[in-house]
Formats: sequence, C-alpha cells, structure tokens
Amino acid sequence: MSTKSDQLEWRRTKVVELRSRGLSYQEIAHELQVSKASITSDVQYLREQAKGTIKEYVTEHLPEQYQICLSALDTILKNAFVIMTKSEDNREKLQAMQMYKDTHQLKLELLSNATVIDQALEYIRTKQSQQKASQKAHKDDEQPLPPTTTAGPGRQSEF
Repeated sequence: MSTKSDQLEWRRTKVVELRSRGLSYQEIAHELQVSKASITSDVQYLREQAKGTIKEYVTEHLPEQYQICLSALDTILKNAFVIMTKSEDNREKLQAMQMYKDTHQLKLELLSNATVIDQALEYIRTKQSQQKASQKAHKDDEQPLPPTTTAGPGRQSEF
C-alpha cells in the first residue's frame, strides 16, 4: 500500500514528465485527475527544489570542479611541453604544439569566465542575504510593539 507521501512524489514526477512534453497546468490536472491548484502547488514546490539544487551545485560543487579542470589543464600543458621538447618525431611535436596552444586557449577562457562565475556566486549570496533580511524583517513585524502613545507634552497613556 502506498502512502500519501509516495503518491505525492509520484504525482510530482508525472508533473515534470508532462510539463516536459509541453502540457499546460490544466491539461496536466485533467490527465492526473487532480485540481489545477494542486498542479500549481506541485510546480511551485518543484521550482523551489530546483533552485536549491542549483544553489548547492553553484556554491558547493562548481568551484571544486573548476579547480580540478585548471589542475588537469596544467598537467596537459606539462606533458605537451615534454613531448614538444623531447620527441624526435616531427608529427608528434606538431601535435603536442597544437595541444599546448589549445590548452592555453582553453585555460584562458576558463580564467576569463571565472569573473562570470564570481559574479554569479555574488548574485546568489546577495539574494540569500536579501532573503534572510526579508525574513528577519517579517519576523520583527510580527513582534507586538509596546502599547504606548503620547497623550500630551511629557505624558504617556496606554490604549
């Protein structure tokens, strides 16, 4: 017997599948025999989940993968240089020179794109800070203020 949680997970998986086929919310609701509001709620949940996944990837995994790529390119450069200087075969030397040049170009592109990555990370950090500040402000708004007003010069009265 499937639980309500299992059914919800199945429905959300179907929503993704049907959205990828271009169906509207109304068409998906009809197909799955649920309300359009349920589909809207599922899509909102799936978007939030996707945002979290992207945020995690960009902040946790991407910088590490970037560094791994740069390290691998350095290894290629070292080995290509060795082949260029030590090989007796002119074809092999030419291929190593081409690899050396291509690798330098790729590394330059990656380093140039580092600015874009940094800007993306800064944008995410800014949005997170704004969201935290907004949540804090919302919590502060919920705190009751002391019920005092000024009744005249130097006097206060309570409502």
